[in-house]
Amino acid sequence: MAKRQGGRLYDGWLYHLVVDPALARVRRLVRDQVRRGSALIDMGCGTGALLFSLADWCSELVGVESSGRMWAYGSRRAKALGLNEMRFVHGDATQLDTYPDGSFDYASATMVFHEMEAKQRLPLLEEMRRLARTLIIVDYRVPLPAGLSGIFIPLIEGLAGRDHYRHFRSFIDLGGLPALLMRQGLPVQKEIQLHGSSLHLLRVG
Repeated sequence: MAKRQGGRLYDGWLYHLVVDPALARVRRLVRDQVRRGSALIDMGCGTGALLFSLADWCSELVGVESSGRMWAYGSRRAKALGLNEMRFVHGDATQLDTYPDGSFDYASATMVFHEMEAKQRLPLLEEMRRLARTLIIVDYRVPLPAGLSGIFIPLIEGLAGRDHYRHFRSFIDLGGLPALLMRQGLPVQKEIQLHGSSLHLLRVG
């Protein structure tokens, strides 16, 4: 992700134990959208859970992560498993000049855009468009669902810290992913709702 707000206490192995399992269905749905033998770059890859779930499916996998602990965790795990087709990049996902235009078949971002400052979202989307023909993005669906989910989600996001919550609120208030894509004139090819319609997967090409 672009310029994550510093390291978090749960980055790395704790994130892998607590958060990664909750997104298992998301990873399965992303996999369903990806053609076998293709190349994929994952923005804000965290511990690399999505990449590892695609290790037997894709010919090339790159994860970009700004958190040092997340990057180190994923890199160590890939090396230990001998996954030579997988690479982790520690840095800003909006500035990947080492990769030429169209280097990948897919660019993905899972639960990344709501964590970013509003001014960072468009540069990340533009870099994803530059690098890949098809985008696969998962994040909160706007408006949030009524009921317990709509109450619970802001509470959880608030626990992640003041800056994190401010970014989440701006993401919701500005219309989420559809509004961002519309401003760029990008048509949504496919939408899949999940987790009680609180999240959605958008395939853009």
